[in-house]
Amino acid sequence: MKNIAAEAVRNVYEEAGMKAVHTLRTRGQGDDFSLHDFEMFTMILSALEWRRHNGAIKLITDRIGAAYIHECGLSDAWDEIEVILDEMDDLGIDENVFWAGAKIFALSRQTTPCVMMDLDFILWQPMDFAHYGSDLAVIHREEIQPSIYSPGDFFKFRDGWRLPDWLDWSVRPCNGAFVYFGSQRFIQDYTSFALTFMQRADAGDDRLSYMVFAEQRWMAMCAAHLSVPIHALSSLKGLFDGRQKYFTHIWGSKQRLRDHPQEATDFCRTCAGRLRHDFPDFTEQLAHHARVSQYL
Repeated sequence: MKNIAAEAVRNVYEEAGMKAVHTLRTRGQGDDFSLHDFEMFTMILSALEWRRHNGAIKLITDRIGAAYIHECGLSDAWDEIEVILDEMDDLGIDENVFWAGAKIFALSRQTTPCVMMDLDFILWQPMDFAHYGSDLAVIHREEIQPSIYSPGDFFKFRDGWRLPDWLDWSVRPCNGAFVYFGSQRFIQDYTSFALTFMQRADAGDDRLSYMVFAEQRWMAMCAAHLSVPIHALSSLKGLFDGRQKYFTHIWGSKQRLRDHPQEATDFCRTCAGRLRHDFPDFTEQLAHHARVSQYL
């Protein structure tokens, strides 16, 4: 029997490629907001390599983030910059605890099929998303480590709110760095519950268990509840295998780059070299901005 959902995705992909979303939330930092140079280079390459190989990409941010991107001369890296994240100020979500909450809010405004991709994640080659149809595809699944993924009775909430009994705590969480969403129903149910969870949570200063539940563990639970198949594009070990050439994710290296300025400088120069090779016109445009030109 013909897979109608997969065929619909294939038609969209053939016409315009797969659309992707980046999210940049400044969380009210004002004039103090700034990215490290290595974060800026990774973000630029993430956007440009996606456009080169897979389709359009949009940056969703707030007013401060948009001003920063324009000031640094980076706005042309994306097909579109959408300024909607200031609306999160009225949701009552503690964004010090839920530091990735803006991704979930941004996703709630998207239509499928689409890819949500972190700023520190680069896809270097084309991918065929057509056969995922209305399913979910994630970069890899996570192991249920108790120090990270807490049991249900760990979580506290205000106003008598509680987690539903039907949650399946045995399903392995989904890493959220790179996710393909094929079902509008899934996006609606996933984001609606996650936003409510973040609004009602009484998390104190816990910046780990609550956030990874809302983004990653609930993603897998929601898929199980809706009977949405999950495809893992890699494994955690495979993602960091030096032999694979598809993905780069610098999440695990960020603190080291912050703590070792010379390594960060070398990393930026390597990125600048790749930028010059793959996107010479954009590199020439950036050469007028001191943050970038020092590495060229």
